[in-house]
Amino acid sequence: MMSSLSYQIIASPDSNDHQVRLFVDGADWIGESHLGLDPPELVKQLTEHPPSRLIVARCSCGVLGCGDVVATLIRTAKTVEWSCVNRQPVVFDAEHFDNQIRALTNDHSWEPAGRTVERLLDEMFFGKVTDDGYLFEWSSTRFQPFLVMISVRKIQDQKLLEFSWDGETVANALSRGGRFLHERFGS
Repeated sequence: MMSSLSYQIIASPDSNDHQVRLFVDGADWIGESHLGLDPPELVKQLTEHPPSRLIVARCSCGVLGCGDVVATLIRTAKTVEWSCVNRQPVVFDAEHFDNQIRALTNDHSWEPAGRTVERLLDEMFFGKVTDDGYLFEWSSTRFQPFLVMISVRKIQDQKLLEFSWDGETVANALSRGGRFLHERFGS
């Protein structure tokens, strides 16, 4: 029998992000002892390349790599099967599964302004290299109010750069981000 897959995205104050709760046949598949993944992290796993292993939950501390729940995926032309330690395997219709992943990928309704800023700045800075050779990694508005942190890396050396924004409007952050990109990345 085919199972149905759905999701809900909720705030996760303990980990200072959000989590995707996965539901199989209407029941929370992750369970109370784990947090779901932050939406961009789960989407990245599901869309970068067809996964054979998928981290579907993380420890209640919020750190990936600490008590993760990992599902093995077996995909055929018509089905996607999840199997995981201590859980019954579930089988989804491949088209249904793909539709749910597409919906999750395009769902930004959960994003507060700061998370929208992060997503759009990540797109703006993707692949950019600073004048001194550091590659852009990620942006975050969650470290301090009114600041955007930019992580750049050269081999094992990471630098955190920052610029200010008004803390409210996406347009303000993107405008300041564009100036910062031009000043620090020579673009």
